[in-house]
Amino acid sequence: MDIIEFFHRFKAYPLTRYSLLLASIIGTAFGFYYYEWQLRTSPVYYWPLIPDSPVFTLMYVLVLAAYSVGRRSNLFDTFTFIGLNKIGIWTLFVLLYDFDYYFSPETWVFRSVLFLLHIGMILCALTLVKDMKRPTFTMMGLILGVFLVLDYFDYIIGTHPYLHTPRVDVVGLAALILTLGCWGVVWLIRDKDKGVF
Repeated sequence: MDIIEFFHRFKAYPLTRYSLLLASIIGTAFGFYYYEWQLRTSPVYYWPLIPDSPVFTLMYVLVLAAYSVGRRSNLFDTFTFIGLNKIGIWTLFVLLYDFDYYFSPETWVFRSVLFLLHIGMILCALTLVKDMKRPTFTMMGLILGVFLVLDYFDYIIGTHPYLHTPRVDVVGLAALILTLGCWGVVWLIRDKDKGVF
């Protein structure tokens, strides 16, 4: 059994799918709680742009719920796949980039949990791969456009999560590279018709 098939089975079998669903709901709730202070101190019209991780885990919850009742949207699956990977990898990068701060003796346990949860986001994305087909050129352009707009708001307007590092420009560049890289992976190696790598 290859790795893609292995992760697909987590979504395909009801017991593991509902376990993933429950874990994702809990993770989403924790994620919104994590952003509570930033949301309370930000204008309401920026709220949809701030909590990246819980928004994409919520989207994953919706993907699993739709799959459970025999419905799915390839566009939504693809957008969720890219988002889970981008935000998951971005968070790992940020935590490691400022390792001494985020893994200080006082906070290393909590940050280690965050680190593992974001690895979980990447692993959840792998459960979507087998059923995905590459969207049309127009849909791929739309997906890229949305992620670029989100990057613009995060690093030009300033809706990114609160960061300790003074080098927000480096973190923003990493986000842009991840946007293009995660989108490019889907564009380059998806088989449009078969829906497999």
